[in-house]
Amino acid sequence: MNKLLDKIKDEFTINGIINKRYYHTIGVIEMANKLNEIHNFNLDENQVSMAAAFHDIAKLMPKKEQLKILESYYSDIIDELMLYPDIWHSFVGAVYAKQKYHIEDLEVIDAIKYHTTGKTNMSNLEKIIFVSDYIEEVTRKLPKMIEARKIAMKDLDEGVLKVLEDTIDYLKSNNKKIYHLTEETYQYYLKKEKKNV
Repeated sequence: MNKLLDKIKDEFTINGIINKRYYHTIGVIEMANKLNEIHNFNLDENQVSMAAAFHDIAKLMPKKEQLKILESYYSDIIDELMLYPDIWHSFVGAVYAKQKYHIEDLEVIDAIKYHTTGKTNMSNLEKIIFVSDYIEEVTRKLPKMIEARKIAMKDLDEGVLKVLEDTIDYLKSNNKKIYHLTEETYQYYLKKEKKNV
């Protein structure tokens, strides 16, 4: 784990200064493993930690570099992605983690790729990373994040739904477009929740 954290620290250190994204990432690692334990998913701890550690690996990469990777690896959806620069790092991170750090576990790669947008019928690992990114305890201090944390501790699918609701509310209130995967994920888990009532 220490070697893994050293790699992440290097990525988030600029001109000798550690970016706050590093501390956020530590929080996501801790929360992801906590959720795995609380919900008895019995996922491999290394797998969970790896997905959490690399989820934001491309966050500080200059947009020009991100765009080059998107054009090379996502040419089929590049026109659409151009409209949503805030989610680029997720798609780019999946490529970057595989290329630079030789991560071959497809479940880990997908957890990185969809940690911002979500997707329908997520695996337990994908849900854990998606939710942990929003509710980790190190840097996520807003009341709505604390509320989402309490929900996710009891029911992870309800936690996913809460994170999606908050995300969509934020995007709408800031006049930002909602990426289709986020809307599809929200509708999927909303429908799932209604079935369980």
